Amino acid sequence: MTVDELLKFAAAQAPVIVQRTVHVPGSQLRAVLAEGKPMLLTELMAHPDKQLESKEFRYAHVLGRGVPLDEVQLWQTEHPCHSLPGELVQFLTRVNGIHLWADMATSRAYFGVLPLQDWQDATDVGWAAMYQSPPVGQLVLSYHDNGDNFLVLDTRRQKYLWYDLQDFDSPKDAGSTVRELLDFWVKETAWLDPRREGDAG
Repeated sequence: MTVDELLKFAAAQAPVIVQRTVHVPGSQLRAVLAEGKPMLLTELMAHPDKQLESKEFRYAHVLGRGVPLDEVQLWQTEHPCHSLPGELVQFLTRVNGIHLWADMATSRAYFGVLPLQDWQDATDVGWAAMYQSPPVGQLVLSYHDNGDNFLVLDTRRQKYLWYDLQDFDSPKDAGSTVRELLDFWVKETAWLDPRREGDAG
């Protein structure tokens, strides 16, 4: 998938509306949550001060606006250990962040590609200890709501890898070009399509 194809793909997807029944905490439970004390999910679900409400959710594809080339170059100057592939630099000038099937209330998906300013060296993430040796030239490009998977760019090999923290030693090959990465990403996020739930409006 080319950048132009991604832009068309995102623009062609009309928002999908889904009605869900959700638990809404009452004033007592909100006060308990505001205390910030750890609470088991079972305790939260068993708490009597909550009610069921029907809520509307809207989903669509959200692509971040590209950044000027000089800003990408400045980032590169500030992160000399992570040499970005030239085609990725060009991509960032057109798209900076990929959130397929994003909740329109937050513009974030269950997992997605972060904008450039939020990319992290793999040595700075909480799961860095899972590497057999300290990661060098590994750049974490994505977020995941439950922290299970992460997209990593190995800047030494110019290779994109999709890490599953449950099977860390066997990351999926997500390609070595932006085009291959976009093909991979569209397939990997297909299950986020809310219409798969069967209750889209």
